Formats: sequence, structure tokens, C-alpha cells
Amino acid sequence: MKLFKFSLLAALISSPLAAQEIDKEWQLGVFGDYIKSSTNKDNQLDWQRIEAGKSLGFDLKKEINDLWSMRLELARTRYDIDNGNDKSYGYRYGVDAIYNVENSDFYLFTGIKRFNNVKDYYAVNVGGGYNIQINDRLSAYTEAAIYRDVDYGFVDQGFKIGLQYTFGETKSVPVAKPAPTPIKPAKQEKTSWTDADNDGVLDQDDQCPNTAANLKVDSKGCVVYTTETDEITLAINFAHDSAFVEPANYAEIKRLADFMKKYPETSVEIEGHTSAKGKDAYNMTLSEKRAQAVKQILIEQFSINSNRLSAKGYGETRLLATENSAQADKKNRRVVAKISTSTQKAVSK
Repeated sequence: MKLFKFSLLAALISSPLAAQEIDKEWQLGVFGDYIKSSTNKDNQLDWQRIEAGKSLGFDLKKEINDLWSMRLELARTRYDIDNGNDKSYGYRYGVDAIYNVENSDFYLFTGIKRFNNVKDYYAVNVGGGYNIQINDRLSAYTEAAIYRDVDYGFVDQGFKIGLQYTFGETKSVPVAKPAPTPIKPAKQEKTSWTDADNDGVLDQDDQCPNTAANLKVDSKGCVVYTTETDEITLAINFAHDSAFVEPANYAEIKRLADFMKKYPETSVEIEGHTSAKGKDAYNMTLSEKRAQAVKQILIEQFSINSNRLSAKGYGETRLLATENSAQADKKNRRVVAKISTSTQKAVSK
């Protein structure tokens, strides 16, 4: 049996994992743990009814590669025995092989330990742990494990927490330098002597290609425009003291309506006026009525939207003729309106 024990320990130490000559990091740790003994020991007099144990110790871990590590452990142990009436002090030492789960802080381990509390015995252990990185050098870890006695088959449970410090050079991952961006030779612009739209400007200089052949263009090949102004003036007269629009004036009003339909963006103010005879307030009201009368004809007879029309009376404030005569009064009794609009028109060749 002893030969088996030492053979197992030697096998773990001399395994291919440990034999690799890879210079990796060393880690030194300190820990405390708690071991709950198997209840089956309670009835064994030669085990003196071991109840539970605590220990403090240190471990030394050597990283073999990214996945595997080896660890040596030594701990000072204390077990409660005889129903807590006594204590047994001793040591635990051994070795573990550790497998680091890829892309994770979890790890698994297995090993063999030598105990010399109450009785001397070997135990095989398996367990798992978790690393908590504090900084580049320092980390904390916690583990849970079970220990199976080789000779008697008793199974104990252990719970460990510790700190470990990393020695050696900090591993660094080389960052590949980006490949230099190839420098593309500058494109040589080809000189074009063609004029695809026949506007007299070469294609290489033409900023407005495909212009119509009948239109005049500038030096950049773009169409030349001219501003054209169109306007209309409405002027109709009224009888003395009247806001009635004579049917003879409808043709003049229609001419204004046609202009507004041609230029739908336009709007107009219709001005009503009177002669100088009569009171100012009365003349102001009369001029307003004359302007409103023309406005209503544009809306009702010629379908012009009211939003485009406004009507305002000016009374006798804007006289055309100031002399005191029947002819002057006739000129002043009027409604006038004027619209002017500008448009951009392409210039033909």
C-alpha cells in the first residue's frame, strides 16, 4: 500500500505536464481552510472521533502553460476531537495538478495530500476554484474540494480561501503592427477634347453636362438665365356715392383674375378710393365697400382663393386729382390693384 502511495505522488510530480521546460510565472499564496470530517469517523475509536479541522498554510504554484499549472502546498492543521474536548495539531502537505478553464476565471484540480493529524494517512483530492484578480500581481481565490482517504475510504469536505502573489516578468501579448497602407500612384487625368452636349464647352470643363442644344451657356457650360418681370394694373371707376361694380368693368376684373391664375404664387391688395367731397369717415367706409365689392367678384365670379386677396379702403387720402371739379371727382372714385412678379427664364441661342 505504501508503495502505491509513493508511486501515485511520484507519478503526479513526474507527469509530462510537470516535465515541460517552459519558463512561466510563479505564484506564492497564503490561505486558510476548513475541513469537515466524514461522520463515519465518529464510530472509529482509532480516529478519536474527529469532528472538524482548520488550517493555515501557503502554496507555491508554477504555471506550465496557458491551461495547466502545478502546485505544492503546506499547511498547519488543527482538528477538534473527542466531541470538542480535545484538539490535535499536525500538518498537511502535497501536490496538485490544476486545469485552468479556457477564457474563464474558474479552474479544476486534483492531487494527493499527506495528513498527520491523529493518524498518518494519504488522501486523494479533487475540487474546483475561482480566481478574483485584484491587480496585475495580486489575486484572491476560493476553492471547494473533497478528500478521500486511500486506506479507509473516508471522504472529507474542504473549503479554502486565500491570496496569491505573482512573481516573474509580466506576460505581454505582442501587438502586430498594422501593415503600411500601400501608396497608390496618383491618377493621371486624361485630357478630354470632346463636347458631348455640343454646348461649346469641353467635357473636362463642363460643370453642367447634357444642356439643351438651343440654350445659351456660360463658360462653365451652365444655362444662362434672365430675369423677366410681368405686371398688371387694375383700375375701375364708380358712380357718385356708389359701391356698385358696373358689368362693363367685369372684363377688366377678369384680366386681373387671369393674371393671378397664371402666377399662382401671387397675391394682391385691392385699394378703394373716393373723391374729396363728403365727410372723411363716410368716405373711408365707402372706399372700403368699393374694395370689398371687387374682391367678392374675384372670389365668386372668377374662383380666386380669398387667402390671396385683401381689400382696404383709403377714403380721400390718396387723391389722383386735387382740383375741385366733376372731372377730378370721377377720377378719384376708383378701385385700383397692381401685381408684379419676376421669373427666371433660360436664354435661347
